[in-house]
Amino acid sequence: MRLNRECWNTLDTFLDTASDAELADAKAVVFELMASPSDRETRALAKTVYRLIIDESRIRQVFAQRQRVARPLPALA
Repeated sequence: MRLNRECWNTLDTFLDTASDAELADAKAVVFELMASPSDRETRALAKTVYRLIIDESRIRQVFAQRQRVARPLPALA
């Protein structure tokens, strides 16, 4: 099973615009899909989407941490 370009673009847009709660919900749904019996291609696709969701969550955590620990930069004269 392969997804077309439009579907991947929709997934990318979702990852960019989803709230943290929506990402958590999506992660749970995809995890349930991975746990259900399915063919190899579907499982690989679900695993790929799951990894993308996890990566997006981690990136958001890093950005949030950087904002909390922001170092003021010296002004250039």
